[in-house]
Amino acid sequence: MDGDYAEQLLVDFAERTKVQLVGDSQIPLYHQLARVLQKFIQNDFLQAGDRFPSEEAVGACFNVSRPTVNKAIQELLADGWLNRVRGRGTFINKDPHVQLSLLNDKLSLVEQFPRHKFKYRLIHKRIEAPIPRINQILGLEPDEPLLYLRRLRLMDEQPLLVCDSILPAERFPGLGEHPFVNGSLYATLDQEYGCPVLRSERSVEASEVVECEVATLLNVPLLSPILLLTGIAFAEGDEPVEYIKSYLREGVSLKSTVQRKPT
Repeated sequence: MDGDYAEQLLVDFAERTKVQLVGDSQIPLYHQLARVLQKFIQNDFLQAGDRFPSEEAVGACFNVSRPTVNKAIQELLADGWLNRVRGRGTFINKDPHVQLSLLNDKLSLVEQFPRHKFKYRLIHKRIEAPIPRINQILGLEPDEPLLYLRRLRLMDEQPLLVCDSILPAERFPGLGEHPFVNGSLYATLDQEYGCPVLRSERSVEASEVVECEVATLLNVPLLSPILLLTGIAFAEGDEPVEYIKSYLREGVSLKSTVQRKPT
């Protein structure tokens, strides 16, 4: 598809959706524009390899400055939606959307992808004072300390999600002091502590980034939309061993399949 046709599609998209960028919003204008352009890219009319409209055309279509358009384009390039070829222009990439299973027999996200593609980085490991609500969830005494782990998950070296895990500190001494087995917390609990995770409950809600460190790790502005995943992991005997809180950046979907048994 040539650039002129793509520009006309962009004009049609803007008119059809009646997009309005908000100048006095706490969300930067360039980030708003990037999200709008992402939806345009996801339109069925565009395919991988198609030329993307010029920055001048985008600016004219949404009545924004060239620097604002440039920052939005840079964000889409960083997120993998676009590809820039020197001397030729900017083109549509294949959909970089990542799909994870919400619940299946692979309770660890690590197991859903080849090991070389899905990596983790340990950001924090510390012992925390008891938190009444969490201690109650984990079935701990009110005075038992908690182990807090924050990890950054990366897919092909790009930030995907920030995962906070809270576990009984006395149950897992030394956890986090060495790399996880195969990069998996659950494999580590199983092989090094004799505590296989057998069941997990998870829930998902639409939310936004309000913590500066999470925004920095995910490389998104504050108040950006995210999926917030919370849950509890259980070991044998329905023993709760982990409270989970994960922040999934835009571009991630969670799939769950339910099969009805024949009557």
